[in-house]
Amino acid sequence: MTLLKTLHRINGRLFFIVFIVGSILCIYLLSKSKAELTPRATLHAFSAVAVFLLLSLKILFIKFYRQFYSYAKLLGVLIVLLTFNLIAFSTGYSIVVGDKLVTDKVEINNNSKLKAEMYAMNKEGNVERGKKLFSQICSSCHYTDRKDFIRAAPGLKGILSEKNLPVSKKPATPENITNQIRKPYRFMPAFTDLKDEEIKDIIEYLKTL
Repeated sequence: MTLLKTLHRINGRLFFIVFIVGSILCIYLLSKSKAELTPRATLHAFSAVAVFLLLSLKILFIKFYRQFYSYAKLLGVLIVLLTFNLIAFSTGYSIVVGDKLVTDKVEINNNSKLKAEMYAMNKEGNVERGKKLFSQICSSCHYTDRKDFIRAAPGLKGILSEKNLPVSKKPATPENITNQIRKPYRFMPAFTDLKDEEIKDIIEYLKTL
């Protein structure tokens, strides 16, 4: 029993350290992305806050409010369940849908060369900056190498070569993509913090897909 209690305390401290470090990294990445939370990310954040509150309450019951010690076991079970929920809605989800960073190089073929030549004549944004912005705020929902809806949002490969946008069905033009980013149709979050130059950079990158 003494050994089990010691292991439990060690595991609890390790869990707390990993949880705090992970939370700080998530908050930092979210602040850098300037993106609004998706429904999945909102549930993830809610579960994380609940775990922190329950863990704090459990520590208080064990260390200071001993009259509530009997509730510590129940709080431990709830913490475990919420932690599994966090894993399922982050790592588990990423494994199932094949989540990956946007690292694929643009294929060089006759069509891509032709598009590059066409857009070079009327270039308004910076492709590299647009690619970086897309990776930060768009790649968690949109693929760049396909057109299907495996994720909640459509793939964007060749989006500006299509006749219409995949969801709103409006003409596939830079103006309508800008409106979609500013005032989205349906479930996409609005990116009102993006500057006009940043949106132009993203659109310039979309032209290369």
